[in-house]
Amino acid sequence: MSSPVTIAVEENSVREIRALMVRKGIHAIPIIEYSKKLPDIKITIRGIVTSTDLNKEIDEKTPVKELMTSNVHVIHKDSSAHAAAKMMLKHQVHHLVVMEDGKITGMLSSLDFVKLVAEYTLE
Repeated sequence: MSSPVTIAVEENSVREIRALMVRKGIHAIPIIEYSKKLPDIKITIRGIVTSTDLNKEIDEKTPVKELMTSNVHVIHKDSSAHAAAKMMLKHQVHHLVVMEDGKITGMLSSLDFVKLVAEYTLE
């Protein structure tokens, strides 16, 4: 799992998201919305943008909400690697948002599983 998570909002442009991914060396960004109800500000996940999404032909000024995938797959921080892998396979996705107590605590990618296998496999 990678943490902390880089997030963005629906109004960010494709150009801004692309630059953010390059600068951070990441391949997916959850797109969130803040509720403005004080005293508790609540974050809602609205979608996810991946490097695959950014490969589509689209104007760089386009708001990311027009490009994002709104079906985001979420897993709890205490879930097993087995459960995460099964979810990724079932939904054919490469990224899961990891949450705990309503907060984004990490991102899990298929690359994390490759690293896990490489680290624990004996030569």
